[in-house]
Amino acid sequence: MASKRLFCSVFGILFLSFGGGQLVFALDTPINDTSRHLSVSDSLISNDFGMKIEKQNVGPSHAGNTCLVEKYFRNGASRQTILSISKGSRPDPATYLKRRCIRRHLKDFKAGASCIITKEAFDRHDGDSLGKADNSQFVMTKSEMDSVLIKSHGNLIRIENELGIPVNTWKNKILIRIDILKPKRLRLRMPSGNEAGVNELWLPGGYLPTGYKEAVVDRIPKGSYTATVIEILQ
Repeated sequence: MASKRLFCSVFGILFLSFGGGQLVFALDTPINDTSRHLSVSDSLISNDFGMKIEKQNVGPSHAGNTCLVEKYFRNGASRQTILSISKGSRPDPATYLKRRCIRRHLKDFKAGASCIITKEAFDRHDGDSLGKADNSQFVMTKSEMDSVLIKSHGNLIRIENELGIPVNTWKNKILIRIDILKPKRLRLRMPSGNEAGVNELWLPGGYLPTGYKEAVVDRIPKGSYTATVIEILQ
């Protein structure tokens, strides 16, 4: 009888130690599930849960990347000289960025690229040819998109800030994450600043104001991506 009690105690300890009843926090919902917005009151997660997650995922600051890229400008160009040129007339990045800078930058997208679009835009094209009318769509690396969504823990304003989107652009909208497995097949390239999706926060050199890498692909056809609805918690 004593040995039986000992076995039950050991089993109970092992069960608790290896994850019995763990709470799982899902960032995304498959696109074929019912899409919905969640308020803070809808969530079973404590208010400080996101802060704990963020502390666990703190890495080197990305903001410094926007300064480092300055050394890769050539032919007398600089970030300011490119920004001083009107949208629509800006030169090809290959004319003012060093080749190795462009090559290394685009190589980081080899593991996949991601972007966020509204469900309205997704439905408008019936999930096909996603992107702007000028055959362009801004993307970031899949790994950095993962990081953005984890650190934002469902806060829409933080997502917008991290991605260089003007605040409240996506307010009250359902957002869909698009993951592209092989962006190179969609003519992956450096942004020129002439793309339809460029706003006043755009910077030459392939980095967002927050330091995350960005690139441009052609409009995204069906069959080349996976889509998930992003749950907004607050």
